[in-house]
Amino acid sequence: MYDHLLGEIVEKHTSRVVVRCAGVGYDVRVSLNSAADLTVGSTQKLFTVLNVVDGMPSMLGFSTQAERELARRLLAVTNVGPAIALALLSVYTPADLASRIAAADAPALKAVKGVGQKTAERICLELREVVTKLDLGSPSTRDGKPAISVADDDAIAALVTLGFKENDARQKVNKARGKHGVDADTEAIVKAVLQM
Repeated sequence: MYDHLLGEIVEKHTSRVVVRCAGVGYDVRVSLNSAADLTVGSTQKLFTVLNVVDGMPSMLGFSTQAERELARRLLAVTNVGPAIALALLSVYTPADLASRIAAADAPALKAVKGVGQKTAERICLELREVVTKLDLGSPSTRDGKPAISVADDDAIAALVTLGFKENDARQKVNKARGKHGVDADTEAIVKAVLQM
């Protein structure tokens, strides 16, 4: 229904952004990788997927067509919803994720919060052939842009958006903060929690 949004990024949180297009603000859920590519105040394009679960629509946004294409493939797998797809694409770049799926590396997928053994195996089984045909670039070629340091509250909010209960998210953020120190940014903390 919606291919992309082209507008000003008016708000940016760890796992969601608000894009203003022609005076309308769209609340869009994004992966950590896509969020790192977006800058508040700039006009940018987000490739979108409108996802409807139990009559509740949500807009998913991606900074690249490759990431969106991989997300669409993930969402087609049984028991993979937006939270799991975004969690996988937050921990791994599209190329890294595709290479792990192609190698049937279910343990690497299972390490991501919310992905169980059966789901990880199903993703590998159903998408192994498909991901080799996608043009996702080379693994780990993403440029290392510095992430913007934000409060732990943003990390907690991001985890709640990804399906955690607030108390659980708060405990895990505190635990991750203890391991990674006070200098760790929100993105690093969220990734650490997703890999716990």
